Amino acid sequence: MPKWTAHDIPDQAGRVIIITGANSGVGYESARALARKNATVIMACRNPQKAKAAHDQIIAEIPNARLDVMTLDLSDLNSVRDFAEAFHQKYDRLDVLMNNAGVMAIPRAETAQGFEMQFGVNHLAHFALTGRLLDILLKTRKSRVVTLTSQAHINAKIDFDDLNHQQKYGRWEAYGQSKLANALFAIELARRLKAANVETISIAAQPGLANTNLQKNMAERTGSGLDRFFANFIMDIAAQSQEMGALPQLYAATMPDVHNGDYFGPAIGGFRGWPEKRKLAKHAYDAETARRLWEVSEQLTEVHYDALQTASV
Repeated sequence: MPKWTAHDIPDQAGRVIIITGANSGVGYESARALARKNATVIMACRNPQKAKAAHDQIIAEIPNARLDVMTLDLSDLNSVRDFAEAFHQKYDRLDVLMNNAGVMAIPRAETAQGFEMQFGVNHLAHFALTGRLLDILLKTRKSRVVTLTSQAHINAKIDFDDLNHQQKYGRWEAYGQSKLANALFAIELARRLKAANVETISIAAQPGLANTNLQKNMAERTGSGLDRFFANFIMDIAAQSQEMGALPQLYAATMPDVHNGDYFGPAIGGFRGWPEKRKLAKHAYDAETARRLWEVSEQLTEVHYDALQTASV
């Protein structure tokens, strides 16, 4: 794949795109790039003040940008439900759902429903959000679900005996589990969309080592001097920009040569460089693990993908 930048995104006029966590990092860069290409971008963010500041920044740069700030707190499944209901009332199409937001390697905390925070925010909330928006995705021709994973999925596993990490909590292990869950979900959703014979597709993407607020937020929550050194010094030297980090998900969301079940990441070892089509770790394609995770996710979120069953009839 030749060098591909945000300038190569096709015109997005008429398309409606939701980006979770659009106020910072690769989510912000995605919102900015898509707004420049005439998409209507829904900035789905937890903090209204930060979202408004990000909105105003983009408008200052792109005065004609079509942006809509909507509140979505991924640490509360009631907020996910409310967001989906509000979106259905305002819009009659959804071309791309970009499951972008996440937390990384934080001290153990729990969501409003009592789930371990990283698994709850990064995976369960996006599973629930996608399920609650599935009907409008299926009604929109050639719609896409783009779910962000991470290189952290490679050495991770799903601990079905202790999904909430109550017995023993390792913040990096919990993060890896959540990112493997993202990958398994993206691929299993692709399988189910194919089986239902619908036009909607599911794609996985990851930003590589990108210098975003994820690392700084981690350092703030842990209070660790080593984490601060990593976030404020090592990342400045080793990481690529958040603009570069956003390219894989932007490619996945917009380019015509993207197919159901594809995965995109940076070309140089998955950590840096221009976006390319890549392969997830072998265990991310394990159908039995994915099926089990799907069933557990349905039970925990109480969200079921009934629209897929209807579509396949």
